[in-house]
Amino acid sequence: MTLTVRAVSSAGSTAPRRTPNTRLRTCREERGWSQERLATELRRFAVIHEGREAGVTGNMVCKWEKGDKKPSLRYQRLLRALFHRTAGELGFIDDAGGSVSATSGPERDLDMPQPSVERRSFLRMVAAAGGVAATPVTFDTEPWERLSAALRQQSVVTTSTVDDLSAHTAGLYGLEERVPARALMDRVTTHLGTLSVLLETSPRSTIRRGLTTTAGETAALAGWLAFDMGNNSNALAYYRVAVEAAREADDNALWACVLGYESYQPGISGRPDQACALLTEAQRRAGQGGSMMTRAWLAAREAEEQAARGDGNAALRALDRATDAFDRADPECERAWTQFFDRSRLDGIRITTFTRLRRPEAAYAAAESLRTVNLASTKKRSLLLGTIAEVHLHRREIEQACQLAADALAIVAQTDFSLGLARIRRIYDQLRPWQAVQSVRDLDEQLRVLI
Repeated sequence: MTLTVRAVSSAGSTAPRRTPNTRLRTCREERGWSQERLATELRRFAVIHEGREAGVTGNMVCKWEKGDKKPSLRYQRLLRALFHRTAGELGFIDDAGGSVSATSGPERDLDMPQPSVERRSFLRMVAAAGGVAATPVTFDTEPWERLSAALRQQSVVTTSTVDDLSAHTAGLYGLEERVPARALMDRVTTHLGTLSVLLETSPRSTIRRGLTTTAGETAALAGWLAFDMGNNSNALAYYRVAVEAAREADDNALWACVLGYESYQPGISGRPDQACALLTEAQRRAGQGGSMMTRAWLAAREAEEQAARGDGNAALRALDRATDAFDRADPECERAWTQFFDRSRLDGIRITTFTRLRRPEAAYAAAESLRTVNLASTKKRSLLLGTIAEVHLHRREIEQACQLAADALAIVAQTDFSLGLARIRRIYDQLRPWQAVQSVRDLDEQLRVLI
């Protein structure tokens, strides 16, 4: 029986085809806001800057993002001011000024024009520092409008400001799962620049510690994106400064996260001993940091690398620790970087561990738990599909393995995901004895087009 992971789909629906506004959704998620939170912020913004109320609700925002309705001109104007984005950047018109066309994949979410980024960047920083959305100030506004906007700016960092900045970082982590690193990096580094400016003028206090932690989390994400883009030297530089932030903030969980990210480079380079050394130190730090989901992720990572070393006992012990920590974790209280780590990801690592230990039946049994999992086309899904493809390959079920690898490759092509591509290439290398099989030749052709 072929094991599959079902994608979220609207197949069979009789509703007319909609054009989802992924750009508006991306801007909202970048702030770390729910649809209801965006509605609340928009209502508040309308009262402050227009002097009259707005009747927007979370349900209306949902319809805008799904493409069921388009915001009225008033709401478009308010959304542009709230997010400091153009109509094109918010998906109200396409780049040529017409109607927005349907997007073809996750890579278009952030691959949008960014006119006059330099002249707006500092003004966005000031708006963020105030903890409230401010009227966008551009150089083509009237002088009185610029003065009015300047008088409303606040640069004092408050607890609310830190909370908003932290939510922004969490939103960027959420976007990483489906947006290519190259498309997300500019927004992450711009956010990091905002945090750096605020830290330069922030005295040592509880608020500064919160800013430092958020800056460290953002730097860690930038390092991961650089790694995904193949820029290992930049990744290491971001990791080092994230560790500096973790040290200043006395945040051992953040330190552990950085070491966990760093372990992937030696892992994919065939140096599992070095990866295990990093993960051992990461777990020591995590044990002092109180993030149970971080402990689960790091222990699962160790299981993969111990299996690559051929140490079955150490791998199985690490899996047991991962499962125990996962069962004890409270996802609502966890950190931004563990958003991706759910039961399906843990099960996927379990399968990889058994596969590397050459225990195909145990891997197959573990894979059965993923047969009915519903996942969108994210980077995590590409890894799961690749993991299950390896299970079929080891059972010499070549057609099934190739189909799953091809499905994973389609997601990799959309998300530009280097880890997903590395896994598919490893599968393809193991398929060489079957190069005469049509499905293997098809996979080879798809890989050649992508690479």
